[in-house]
Amino acid sequence: MGFGGSIKSAVGLDIGSHSVKVVELVRAGKSLKLARFAIQELAPGTVADGEIVNRELVNAGIRDALRNAGIKPKLVFSAVSGRSVIVRRIPMEKMSEENARQAIRWEAEQHIPFRIDEVSIDFKIINPEMAPGQMEVLLVAAKKEAVDLHRGLLQSSGVKPGAIELEQFALQRNYEYNYRPGADECATILNIGAEVTNMVVVKGGLPSFNRDLSIGGNRFIEALQRSMGLDYETAESVLKGELPEGTSQDEVRSAVGYVIEELSTSVRRSFISFQASGESTRIDRMYVSGGCSLVPGLVSTLSEQHGLPVEPLETFRSISADPSMIPDQDRSVMSALLAVSIGLALRAFEPGRVDVNVMEEAESRRKRSTVPGAAASSPSAGGAILSYLPILLIAGGVVAMGIHYAGLKKHQSRLRSQITEIDSEIAQMETQVSQQNEANALLADLEARRAAIQSLALDQRFTVYVMEYLCKALYPQQTTMAEEADKGIYLTAMVMNGESLHLTGIARTWGDVVAFQRRLVEQLPDGQTPLFQLAEYGQTYTLTPATNPTGVSGGEMRYQFDLEVTVNRGSLTPLVGNYSGI
Repeated sequence: MGFGGSIKSAVGLDIGSHSVKVVELVRAGKSLKLARFAIQELAPGTVADGEIVNRELVNAGIRDALRNAGIKPKLVFSAVSGRSVIVRRIPMEKMSEENARQAIRWEAEQHIPFRIDEVSIDFKIINPEMAPGQMEVLLVAAKKEAVDLHRGLLQSSGVKPGAIELEQFALQRNYEYNYRPGADECATILNIGAEVTNMVVVKGGLPSFNRDLSIGGNRFIEALQRSMGLDYETAESVLKGELPEGTSQDEVRSAVGYVIEELSTSVRRSFISFQASGESTRIDRMYVSGGCSLVPGLVSTLSEQHGLPVEPLETFRSISADPSMIPDQDRSVMSALLAVSIGLALRAFEPGRVDVNVMEEAESRRKRSTVPGAAASSPSAGGAILSYLPILLIAGGVVAMGIHYAGLKKHQSRLRSQITEIDSEIAQMETQVSQQNEANALLADLEARRAAIQSLALDQRFTVYVMEYLCKALYPQQTTMAEEADKGIYLTAMVMNGESLHLTGIARTWGDVVAFQRRLVEQLPDGQTPLFQLAEYGQTYTLTPATNPTGVSGGEMRYQFDLEVTVNRGSLTPLVGNYSGI
């Protein structure tokens, strides 16, 4: 899409969990100026986790925002986010962009945990000389359902979608336009929305890392309501720096301190993942934006805990805005709220290296008359097909898993026997000494012991079934131990805490891990509800090559991986049962 110097104005539309933000940027000589904007609040629950729940309310919000801003229907740039979006940096055989476009779906199938026919894909060649015969590609995949819904909302609101991209790329574009960083500068941007915090690490004009953190402004509002007894509207105004009479910033910091700590911890873990990728070990500074980035104590705490300069992202650093439109006292608030929408509008004036558009894939493929599956004849596609090998545990991992599984089964049997014996004792005590205080005390003790054993048995049964379905995801085919030896993937550690499951292991290829993820989310014990869910589905990370890892013989290169999984206890209820079923 050719923009740059020819376009005179552009509109950016940001559909958030709390509100719809729309801006229009226009040329003003050699610079850009904010011509119009509007913010239209949405009812709670209208948008959740980046996904549109109530289409009608969002449609009305878009129309109201455009009308209030005085923006006539025209080309609009918008974005999707949340669990429906996956971003990966992947290696590919070096080829032309046109050939890569034909082969990309075959390559994508190895790197995303979605069915390939369910997603719209776009890509950019970001490093044409990654290695001899190889290039690096930025792959973006978004659920077709989410893209089609987004496009339909724009069209039904009377505007023409110019492009649908990703929020983190809009943030990156905002940062680069306003700050013009050097090629070696590495910066982190945190956009704190109502439900989710978008985190993107930018270096050399490229997103080196991005992740959605499940902490947003609603958590801060809940903390203010609970600790200070504020109503929702007052708590929301506090996040914008408007303190009620008689309230100090120290009180606010104390009330939201633990939420800031949780956010900081999530950021720290993300930094560890980023640095483990080998991309860079130095982050120069951090910027914060979004409607909840002005909470007192946030900037200072993040700076202190991470040892970095932290400051608000100045959206109007290089973009002018008339004081009659945005008074000086509102400048910081509007800068935070409009960061994404202005970054989207900047796409028309500042096309960059990551200007992907997930909206146009289907149409462009039809125009090229590409037959589905035709790319399989290409060398790259053929190589991709050969990579679809079953994910199997090596022999040591199978033996260890089998021993643990058998031990849990035996322990379960012993627990059942103990429960039966105690039930018999309780029955005798109830008939013989029910009126005696001493007997009543003993009876209560036995009941407590029985309840404790029941709880332990239920947890053990739950763990047994989790292990069973985890094994099914790891090695779905029934093979011998010899056949299992030294195949694609094995686990080095597994930690289960309640419904949280942390898996670490070593794999031969990144595709092995992706296929394992896909099989994890396909485990349906009751036929309806998935047992496992990836805790951070939209995260971006690069697996770390490890030579001669523990348990691997020879010098073959392997990849270390780290997965956070949530286990849906309700999915196992028909199998596990409850206390009465033990």
